[in-house]
Amino acid sequence: MTAATDAHLRRLPKVELHCHVEGAARASTIKELADKNGVTFPVDDPADLYRFSSLNQFLSIYDVVCASLQTADDFRRITYEALEDGAAAGVRYREMFFSPGFVIRLGVPVETVWDGVRAGLLDARADLDLNARMVLDFDKPTGPAHALEMAEFAASVGDRDVLVGMGADSVERGVDHLAFKTAFEHAGRQGLRRTIHAGEDGPVDNIAVAVRELGCERIDHGTCLLDDAALTAELAERQIPLTVCPTSNVTIAHIVPDIASHPFARQRAAGVLVTVNSDDPGMMAFDIADEYVAVARAYGYSLEDMEAISLAGIDASWAPADEKAALRTRFLSEFDGLRAELGCAPRAG
Repeated sequence: MTAATDAHLRRLPKVELHCHVEGAARASTIKELADKNGVTFPVDDPADLYRFSSLNQFLSIYDVVCASLQTADDFRRITYEALEDGAAAGVRYREMFFSPGFVIRLGVPVETVWDGVRAGLLDARADLDLNARMVLDFDKPTGPAHALEMAEFAASVGDRDVLVGMGADSVERGVDHLAFKTAFEHAGRQGLRRTIHAGEDGPVDNIAVAVRELGCERIDHGTCLLDDAALTAELAERQIPLTVCPTSNVTIAHIVPDIASHPFARQRAAGVLVTVNSDDPGMMAFDIADEYVAVARAYGYSLEDMEAISLAGIDASWAPADEKAALRTRFLSEFDGLRAELGCAPRAG
């Protein structure tokens, strides 16, 4: 087995499937947008904006971010910059969340949000060495009526090459996930792929509801999956992916004390299709390349392990089959090139 250096891991080609565009926004950009839009900025130095020690503090900062986003160009800018930062961390393909509900309640129409997000994505496709698609997330605590409204809007966007799916985020406790069945069924009938944040700060039953009742094809976080051995075996057999964010679970949700305690490695050993993701890289100042380094160090993973994790992201993505095949060919070529450049042994087989 080959040791993986930090520099090598940063340069590995990557797929990312769990990244929120609002949480990827640069603090300096939010400062500029806040000033432009008349929003009170809570700190003097933008570098101090993303300092938090609890989920409540994180959410209060998230409110500042959302309040600063008011025009289509604001959303275009943060989308483009998020993809620019992702490309710098080795991302070749990303499916990225946007959450209109948080700004709709502030008076920004969903159409404004989508116009900006779409423009930023298309600009990034033209300028950067990556492809991306968007997933519309609804805010679960807002309730099933809002979920259906978001599903209907997502369905009205005809371009599935840009808006590929619908998801649901925010807290779980006290939320009846089965209440979202109508919204998810509507999304599915319209050709939208479906995912949901589940099993992070809530019970494993939420994962079961998601895959057995809501038709979800992916689970975001899924931290407590191993609490149910039968469900774990089901997800492994069906290869329903988990988009795992270990550092976020440590620093935002405080589910585990450190990455070594995170169940990622045990989920992977159980045959579950698990992927590595950054969640909110701007707010955590910790991108997916940092996440690869942290995961490799925490579990003693070899370069071969990390290359396999990189390829798992392709398998878990919602890219068309021909695009997946092209990505796999490209990734394997890049793996070989990096090994040769950095003096590592060639890949076996």
